Amino acid sequence: MKILLISANTVKSPYPVYPLGLDYVAGAVGEAHDVRVLDMNDPVDQASLGETLVYYAPDVVGLSLRNIDSSEQSDKNGFFGAYLQLMKTIRKHTKAPIILGGSGFSLFPDELMEVLGADYGIVGEGERLPELLEAIEEGRM
Repeated sequence: MKILLISANTVKSPYPVYPLGLDYVAGAVGEAHDVRVLDMNDPVDQASLGETLVYYAPDVVGLSLRNIDSSEQSDKNGFFGAYLQLMKTIRKHTKAPIILGGSGFSLFPDELMEVLGADYGIVGEGERLPELLEAIEEGRM
């Protein structure tokens, strides 16, 4: 299967954070699948994300949510608006199932599944993704 793993983090202050966790997840998936990682902290906008989804045509999209908010008291909505927009873009360009994960997702899995409308979610260690991919591929999910 073709797997696109997306880091939804766009915070660049005080410095950009490389999505190391997604590299571990990609490594856990191994050579059984064609895995690509897309870092939204790179200069990737919604249009180029859409192009990537159409061109690569993933069978599954993994979306890593690193944070829920920016820790600023004046920001009452956190990153939910950005995550909703990201989900809309993904759904517009692919019918592939979306799997949520990451430390931010693990804090509020039920709420994020409901608000974002993802198909699946992994709480805790993302290295369990291969088990979920196998279940999806075999039609058990």
